[in-house]
Amino acid sequence: MFRCSSCETTSQKWSGRCLKCGAWSTLVEAPDEPKKGRRATGNNSATTEPIALHALGLDSGGGAKIAPRLDVGMADVNEILGGGIVAGSLLLLAGEPGIGKSTIVMQIAVAARGVLYISGEESAEQVGLRLQRLDTAKKSNVAFVGTTDYEVVHNAIHAQHPSLAIIDSVQTMRHPDVAGEPGGVAQVRAIANALMELANQTGVPVILIGHVTKDGSVAGPKTLEHLVDVVLSLEGERTDRLRFLRCFKNRFGPTDEVAVLEMLENGLQPVADPSGLLLEERSLPVPGTVVTCLMDGNRPLLVEIQALTTKTTFGFPQRRAQGVDNARLQILLAVLGRRMGLPVDQYDVFVNVVGGISANEPAADLAICMAIASSIAEKTIPQTVLAFGEVGLSGEIRRVKNSDKRLKEAERQGFKFALVPAVKNAPAMKNLKVVAISDIKSVLEKIEK
Repeated sequence: MFRCSSCETTSQKWSGRCLKCGAWSTLVEAPDEPKKGRRATGNNSATTEPIALHALGLDSGGGAKIAPRLDVGMADVNEILGGGIVAGSLLLLAGEPGIGKSTIVMQIAVAARGVLYISGEESAEQVGLRLQRLDTAKKSNVAFVGTTDYEVVHNAIHAQHPSLAIIDSVQTMRHPDVAGEPGGVAQVRAIANALMELANQTGVPVILIGHVTKDGSVAGPKTLEHLVDVVLSLEGERTDRLRFLRCFKNRFGPTDEVAVLEMLENGLQPVADPSGLLLEERSLPVPGTVVTCLMDGNRPLLVEIQALTTKTTFGFPQRRAQGVDNARLQILLAVLGRRMGLPVDQYDVFVNVVGGISANEPAADLAICMAIASSIAEKTIPQTVLAFGEVGLSGEIRRVKNSDKRLKEAERQGFKFALVPAVKNAPAMKNLKVVAISDIKSVLEKIEK
């Protein structure tokens, strides 16, 4: 039997190209799948006692008997999880190499106490060094098992029955009943299924650390994300101090929360005021800088948009963007050139979002246009002005969601003027003057003045 190393499709004979995924030179000879246990038939006498769900969480006296959630030691992370880690749940933490996955799970291990740390990538000495750096009080109780064999993991969890099990990483684990190399589609699926069953049986919550692909998605089959209860993603630039912990799936809590963390010597620490942190290093007023407000989950985040324009020396002007989608930048430049008459075709345009933030939502359109126009006109926009709104192809400014939260955050940070689309039932602001903008042309006229 031959198996494709890319999609795990089996074939009876070898060929140069996989007939399913189209990959070349991926068919390798593999042993036959081990035979499964006895197949269930209609004559099987095994039965399961049904459970009455209406009384599941109550004891005989009517009080709650559901196990409390496990505190991870960080309030923001607890909030993302819906109050902590649920007993018997399976969590997947994904992120790029070096982003801080092992650091944050070790911080959780220090706070949880009685944790079993299982690693197929690092030795006990390497994990111990990280624990010494993060557990300065030396009050943690973390047991270590170095293995890639699922049977060892199964026996260790049953024997220790820890408060939490951490497996680093799912791509290194190997199930003895499934053929294929660790990290392959079949192995990852089998490991996830086995760990889900183990967590449900023992009540021990399990955190799986997973790798990501080049495009940022979780490595392995998509069924891995469907099987687990919670999918967390740790994002950010490795060269930057800020990290963003997002929840894309949560069976026990919300999925619209995000925790802003700062990488320090003692690990990842929550940032109480991320907007203030991002704006504290603003330079002196110069043309081409505008502050906007983004929504990261339910959290308003003030960021600075910078634009630099220079006369092009070639026939085709350059367009470079960091933190902004390049296709969106091209559309906004077309609107500025066609509808407003700005000579954008004569300038190289460079746009940057300060702090390594990604401004992918339409609310940043107005600030991007203002920054570009300010740079071309060489007119400085006051640092007390904030702008947000979606720009349409005809130059109109459209409303965006959560405008009230954005305005309240701008007022809290000390801004005096807000250029925004017309907002219905706008909240009353004491120290912030809200100026309604209907089209981009009226904004540019104010900049030129």
